[in-house]
Amino acid sequence: MLLRRLFRRNAPPQIDRKQVLRLYPLRNAAVRSEQNADGVYILIVPLQPRGLFGWFSRIFKLPHEHRIELDEIGSAVWALCDGRHQVDAIVQRLVQQFKLERREAEYSLFAFLNTLSRRGFIVYSKKRL
Repeated sequence: MLLRRLFRRNAPPQIDRKQVLRLYPLRNAAVRSEQNADGVYILIVPLQPRGLFGWFSRIFKLPHEHRIELDEIGSAVWALCDGRHQVDAIVQRLVQQFKLERREAEYSLFAFLNTLSRRGFIVYSKKRL
């Protein structure tokens, strides 16, 4: 019991849905993006190899960036992560543009924004830029 308490991972703080809807997602300046002819964004993420991987990357000339191609909905969300649109406004745009149910749009958007946030591609602001 004591060991379990000592080695317990702290759960991330729970944020209320209404609080999330009022936040402004903002892209990380280190993550560049390009838009191809189809209007789809490609995220270009710099790689910073460390340790043994860094040593191998110099010897074998491994790439210094990772490219991630977003789909149509992901590209629409990425374009709106500019610090001027609240999460709620992005949900409304997804509902209108892609004919989604609000609940479905919220759930998918929260999951996508959570992934972007965990990877350090976006941050949240409480104030509009």
